Amino acid sequence: MKMAFVAPYNELVRLVQDISKRMGVSLDVFEGAFESGVQIGIELERKGYDIIISRGATSSLIANKVNIPVVNCGVTSFDILYAVQEASNLSSKIGLILHEPVSFDSKWIAKLFNIELLYMTSYKDSTEVIKMVEEAIKQDVEVIIGGILTKRHVESLGKTGVILKTAPETVSQAIKNAMEIIQLSRQQMIEAERVKQIVHFAHEGIIVTDSQGCVTVFNPAAEKIMGIKEENIIGSRADQFIPTTGLIEVLDTGERQIGEIQKHRSSTIITNRIPIIIKDKVQGVVATFQDISYIQDIEMKIRSEIYQKGLVAKYTLDHYIGQSEYVKKLIAKAKKYAASDSTILIHGESGTGKEILAQGIHNVSDRKRGPFVAVNCSAIPEHLLESELFGYDEGAFTGAKKGGKMGLFELAHKGTIFLDEIGSISKNLQASLLRVLQEKEVWRVGSNRVVQIDVRVIAATNNDLFEAVEKDMFRKDLYYRLNILKLQTTPLRNRREDITELVRHFVASESFDVTPNLVKMLTAYYWPGNVRELQNFTERLMLLKDDMTPEEIFNEFIDHPLDFEIKRGNNESKECLILKKATFKEMEREIILQMYKDNGENMTLLADKLGMSRTTIWKRLKECEKSNI
Repeated sequence: MKMAFVAPYNELVRLVQDISKRMGVSLDVFEGAFESGVQIGIELERKGYDIIISRGATSSLIANKVNIPVVNCGVTSFDILYAVQEASNLSSKIGLILHEPVSFDSKWIAKLFNIELLYMTSYKDSTEVIKMVEEAIKQDVEVIIGGILTKRHVESLGKTGVILKTAPETVSQAIKNAMEIIQLSRQQMIEAERVKQIVHFAHEGIIVTDSQGCVTVFNPAAEKIMGIKEENIIGSRADQFIPTTGLIEVLDTGERQIGEIQKHRSSTIITNRIPIIIKDKVQGVVATFQDISYIQDIEMKIRSEIYQKGLVAKYTLDHYIGQSEYVKKLIAKAKKYAASDSTILIHGESGTGKEILAQGIHNVSDRKRGPFVAVNCSAIPEHLLESELFGYDEGAFTGAKKGGKMGLFELAHKGTIFLDEIGSISKNLQASLLRVLQEKEVWRVGSNRVVQIDVRVIAATNNDLFEAVEKDMFRKDLYYRLNILKLQTTPLRNRREDITELVRHFVASESFDVTPNLVKMLTAYYWPGNVRELQNFTERLMLLKDDMTPEEIFNEFIDHPLDFEIKRGNNESKECLILKKATFKEMEREIILQMYKDNGENMTLLADKLGMSRTTIWKRLKECEKSNI
């Protein structure tokens, strides 16, 4: 901030410059008294100075003409003593003319210096100074003490004038006072600007009135909520523009109103009105308010954020371990599917990484910043699954939470929902799910309104859904709605070349050597539990490796060693099947049955390998059941 000192006489100019330099204060000093000092003050304000220091009448005159703070370098009793001492050396008849009264004992000073002292005060302008000088001379005063104008007029009348000089201590104190005012002013400006910005950018509407009910503050949020321009309502009574307002009532009663519901045009708002009370008198009212629909939206977001803790896809497609051709093609297809919002159906045996695929697709899609909600449909009882998926309103059923509950589809808004074991849901729930997929909206249990959602659906199953459709256990229309994009995972036994990489991945944090003998043993096993079973084995291996050999751990791990030998023997010649001699029809059924089991009971995969239709495969398997094969 910029400071200036307007000094009435040259000697004071030099004194101020010297003191400000010693104090290390940036202070510009100008010489001027009375009207000339006022003109300097006006120019300083125009140039952007923040505060002016001056003394006596000059200080008062400047203060009346400018809108910035003016600090008076006031006369002290020490200044008077110094001046009287100087004047007493010239005469014993002394006059003292001051701009404003100063607290000192004139009789004591007269006695101290053995003089006659005529004390005169106060004046507003130069005309009054001249009259006081002439009056003092009439009373036989020979030396007159005063300001620069007093001295000049005294000398023009042939008498001796002594300037009432400002002591260094007085100058220092005036500069300190000015700096304190600047600091306080800066703090007030910062605080005022802070309040202004808070009011301006607040999401809530804010209205402030004076004691007459006239609006003094009307922020942008209030403009938006009320549909009223600030320039139109400022200065007017609040009830002229807002007939339903309670501001005037609070002004009259002095009672606060909290959480009041108010109608305004087509909107419903919730408002708080607080009286501004100063010295037991209501001086105005401040009201904060918000459209109730905005509050409901915020509540929905808060509840969603609370639920979404943990609703994050932690796996990427890089976590789907494997370098086999099958895996490479699967990942490439998954990346293409990620660019679409269409529903995906993932089919494969348990433990083949269906959820890893789903999370990976989510994390490379445009929805990766949204929630990922995984639901195991078979793990939730049927009578609870509907309310879990779609939510419910308060009072929907006995035990329903107060305020209701958001469903998993709502939680997945702008993200992905993964419906695992989709084939386990009932026909009734299938119909509700079909509506969600078609209409992009959910209807909470017990509610009379729909909630629009934007959710990408990925479903997974280890059962043959087409077969379920043919058995009338799964809705055909829902099947085709889910099966827009399809991914087929393969059992670990069909990609044995990935086993070594998987084991190294699972034991990466441990110091363990994956030997060729271990790899040979692992690749010979059938792995009915797929990758999950392999991971479980490596956990046991790491725990027991210091006490047992890998072979011992493995033999203890598998449930049926004999089965393992049979599977190992069969897999030594993967392209061969061992059949009993029988009729052609019986051997055909045996081939289909063995390959059906080898392919994870996946009818689609089997049909592709045998070059037959799914319907033919289904009929042959039915014949196997009848023949008890």
